[in-house]
Amino acid sequence: MNRTPQQRVRRAHLADAASGGRREGLPGRVARVRVVLYDGQTGSQGVQPLASHRIFAEARDWTIVAELADDAPPGAPAMTRPLWPRIAELIDSGQADGIVTSAWTTTDEELASWLLDHHAFAVCIGPSDAPAAHTQTPAAAVTAPGHGQPDESRLT
Repeated sequence: MNRTPQQRVRRAHLADAASGGRREGLPGRVARVRVVLYDGQTGSQGVQPLASHRIFAEARDWTIVAELADDAPPGAPAMTRPLWPRIAELIDSGQADGIVTSAWTTTDEELASWLLDHHAFAVCIGPSDAPAAHTQTPAAAVTAPGHGQPDESRLT
C-alpha cells in the first residue's frame, strides 16, 4: 500500500501518541522499535534489494536505523558475513532492537543464540511480501497477529 507523506507523518504521530510520546528515557514511555534492514544476497534481488524489507518495516511503523546489503555466499552463517560487525555494533550499542532480513538458506543456531543473549530479534521475510512468507527467530517468538506462525522447520 502506497502512503502519501501526510499519511506517513500521521501514522508516526499516532504511534508516538500510543507509545507515550517521542521523548526517550522518561518513565512510562515505550520506545519505538528500531531495526536494521539487511540483505545478504543483493545480486539476486536487482536494483533495490531492500525494498520489500523497507515495506515490511514501515507497515509496522518501525524506525529504520540502517540499510545494509552485501553479497555473502549462499548459506554463509550470519556472523561471517561482511556487514555483520556493523549490525552487531548497532544492536550492542542499543541503536537497534532487531533485524529485518531475507530468509536464511541454512539454520543459524549461533545467530539465534546471539539474538537471545542480546534481547534482539530477527524477522526473515520471503521473496514475496505475503504474510505466509514471514518467519521469526526464537528471540521473536511472539508472532504478530495476522502474520502467520514462525516456520519452526527453518529454526531446527
